[in-house]
Amino acid sequence: MLGVNVDGVVFGIRSALPALRRGGGGSIVVTSSLSGLTPYPDDPIYSMTKHAVVGLVRSLAAPCAKDGITVNCVCPGFVSTPLIDEYRSRFEAAGMPLLTAEEVAAAVLAAAGSGRSGEAWVCQPGRPAEPYRFRGVPGPAPVD
Repeated sequence: MLGVNVDGVVFGIRSALPALRRGGGGSIVVTSSLSGLTPYPDDPIYSMTKHAVVGLVRSLAAPCAKDGITVNCVCPGFVSTPLIDEYRSRFEAAGMPLLTAEEVAAAVLAAAGSGRSGEAWVCQPGRPAEPYRFRGVPGPAPVD
């Protein structure tokens, strides 16, 4: 889980940065989860890995800004993909709506096009994506 959820993000960003720097800037958007913003007692290790992604994104904002690069993450809830097929009936029985792939894609585009960096974009069914507000915690420095 660490290899996919944390190392994959770290190595992906590390690989993209040189090309973005050569190109004069750009935008990186990685995937975290709502479990990266709130406790998820059912799977604390998963939650830990997604919190790590949020922390990385927030920490990279300032150093990447000097190169004209924004770094954000999307934090979707449960998405209607084959990954949740085993639990789909539980979601339906509970009346819990699932995100569509299109809603997550729209969140990625919103984060990439925001002109801001170091944000964790909450993505929930039927609602436009928006940056999470870390109450009482300073956010990343604005991008010039």
